[in-house]
Amino acid sequence: MLVFIIPVKSPAVSTSWDRFSKLFERCIKSVCNQTLPNFRVIVVCNDRPAIEFRNSHIDYIEVDFPPPDSNQRNYGQVRGAGDADKARKVLTGIAFADKFQPSHLMVVDADDCVSKYLAEFVARNSQADGWFLKKGYVYEEGSKFIYLNLKNFNQSCGTSIVIKYGLHNLLFPNKNYYDHNHHILQNGVTLKALPFVGAVYSIRNAENMFMSTAKTQQLKDRENSLLFAVKKAVKYRPMLLTKTIRDDFSLYKIN
Repeated sequence: MLVFIIPVKSPAVSTSWDRFSKLFERCIKSVCNQTLPNFRVIVVCNDRPAIEFRNSHIDYIEVDFPPPDSNQRNYGQVRGAGDADKARKVLTGIAFADKFQPSHLMVVDADDCVSKYLAEFVARNSQADGWFLKKGYVYEEGSKFIYLNLKNFNQSCGTSIVIKYGLHNLLFPNKNYYDHNHHILQNGVTLKALPFVGAVYSIRNAENMFMSTAKTQQLKDRENSLLFAVKKAVKYRPMLLTKTIRDDFSLYKIN
């Protein structure tokens, strides 16, 4: 069984809890759209997002962790506080997952979407140590296009690791950080590349904890440079957002 763990940020650090809830609802609909029913979803949150979607595969764990301080002086401090909050919630979800005796775990960021074939793939390969998502889609909210990252999707998106239960501690260099950037882990464990596109990374949705106004402006400034445009063209393959892609990831436009 594959267990998805979704850490949810506190409303206290949300720009718009209503918009975040809509992003989360799309995310969890995507997770629950698996082609096989051998999965569970564990949502760890300070407050439950305001959604109408219900599914018997979902468990909510409400915690009273203090929210990270989004008013830190610099981006590094904000990111560090956000990482610690996320890691704490993921570890809480992992502890709860033990009751289901899962074969594998996957952490999903609350604004991303995942492939409907993940649980089926894990069921067919239940003895494997795990996989990293070398390939993945990057979606700018509201766009008619989507970008395929063929090289290093896992280095930019947190929804990018499926790991065997029992090896999950290798993803935590300390209790304040969940490390999704590397596929060569400790103790000689090497995760294989998932052989299909496994996730959609949602960007510029106004609710990414680490994409502050200042950070977004920095990215826009970089995109205006010719060098960045060339690098982006090499790294990302633009594609039309087709019905097939939307169906595979339950990806729809957020109003």
